Amino acid sequence: MQSKYFFGFIICFIIGVACESIFGFGYSSALFLIILSLLLLPLRGGLLSVKRSFFVSLIFIGCATGIIRVDVSQMNSNAHTLDNFVGKSVSLSGVILSEPDTRESYANVVLYAKNVLGSAEPLLGREIKNITTLGEMSRVLVRVPVYPQIKYGDEVTMTGKITSPQNFPPEDGLRAFDYRTYLAKDKIYYQMFFPKVVVVSQNKGNVVLEKLFVFKEWLMANITQNIPEPESSLAGGITLGTKQSLGDELLQKFRETGVAHIVVLSGYNIAVVAGIISWLVVFLPFSLRLVVSALGIILFAMMVGGGATVVRATVMALIVILARVLGREGDALRALVLAGGLMVFANPMILLNDVSFQLSFSATLALVTLVPVVQKYFDFIPWRMWREIVATTFATQIFVFPLILYHMGSVSLVGFVSNIFILPIVPFAMLAVALVAVLGWVPLVSSVIAFIAYVVLSYIFVAVDFFAKIPFGSLEGISFSLTGLLVAYVVLGYYIVKNSPQQKYVENLNDDF
Repeated sequence: MQSKYFFGFIICFIIGVACESIFGFGYSSALFLIILSLLLLPLRGGLLSVKRSFFVSLIFIGCATGIIRVDVSQMNSNAHTLDNFVGKSVSLSGVILSEPDTRESYANVVLYAKNVLGSAEPLLGREIKNITTLGEMSRVLVRVPVYPQIKYGDEVTMTGKITSPQNFPPEDGLRAFDYRTYLAKDKIYYQMFFPKVVVVSQNKGNVVLEKLFVFKEWLMANITQNIPEPESSLAGGITLGTKQSLGDELLQKFRETGVAHIVVLSGYNIAVVAGIISWLVVFLPFSLRLVVSALGIILFAMMVGGGATVVRATVMALIVILARVLGREGDALRALVLAGGLMVFANPMILLNDVSFQLSFSATLALVTLVPVVQKYFDFIPWRMWREIVATTFATQIFVFPLILYHMGSVSLVGFVSNIFILPIVPFAMLAVALVAVLGWVPLVSSVIAFIAYVVLSYIFVAVDFFAKIPFGSLEGISFSLTGLLVAYVVLGYYIVKNSPQQKYVENLNDDF
């Protein structure tokens, strides 16, 4: 019964967020739902029992909360702070408060602008600059050269033209990409391309983050010094979440073979880090060990950048740790739903506009719900570990397939097979790379470990190259509608509910109502 209340409220909260984001009902609809829920509470008898009336009221409250949360999030004063300067060449002063996103030929940084020095206009041989202090810091996505490198915490002055983000038009029968909304979810409303940059001072960011990023740079330096490219870029991505570019050609091969998700940091890393930290502090008292583990997970998530995948996995891990402190076993499905609900509450725009969040959540949901249903079909595989890998790969591929088709318009026909041969190697690659990162300064030892890491990483590249050469291994330019997406997940949900090992438990919950 408590599970039904829990899932009902969070699911309806998410539905409220989605509906308000799409239709924009406003506060009046939320108020109506709240009044309706209060009117239902005292109703007794007939079709509504005490439990049922409370449950229905909770559903309305959940939807109303989602609507209110979206409306509150949209009351953002810095969304138009630089509108008067769009299209003009200005000088912005501020601080870099994000880790640079380094690509092959450029890097993206987020500037937290504090002051606008105005348009630089020649007048009688002089430059007149109007200094405007912004009431609230405005985030600007700036594209800069890879070198000289700009770091987190640098106070800079950037001179260039401010532009508004432009959406990508539809092509090859695919939907247009709403790039403006995609950036708006991170409260970024302006862009600047290759401005003149002057670093005024350094170390103006959070002290903890600065130390973590310095430590991360040291670890990455050990990797790059001991492992050659492109293996070192892949090593940094799967272990430290570094955003070193593999190049367009290699990235395309990873996409065509359905294993692009291993190029960046995944939630699996958080589980590995949590296990390592717990093992290192096993000598501590139980409660203290859990606290240290939680702190270690949080610091690691901060160090690697805290993307949607990492945040979701971190929240889940912290919820499980809290459950252990309270003496209760962590329920994976509850932890996942609660993690998703908390993330959507913190930033409602990620629900519909953050593809990485959607894919990460869907893949984890498949592990929790679909794997137990389909694993019986793979009982013919004698080796247990291999059987679990195949079942897990099949379930996650099936579950995220409609979402990938909807967003990307492409599908890898060899993805299921390629994941079976590549995913089991990733944990070994992570372990070897982690040892190189920590022990890369030790003579001889670093060479041996680096060679092992290089061999494992090279296997991944060889496998990707092999599957990418298979004719008709992927299809592109497929148009998949929102209706098709909803129908696909309704069918998957119905199949999971009807075949779940916990179906009897669900029926007992229904009997309570």
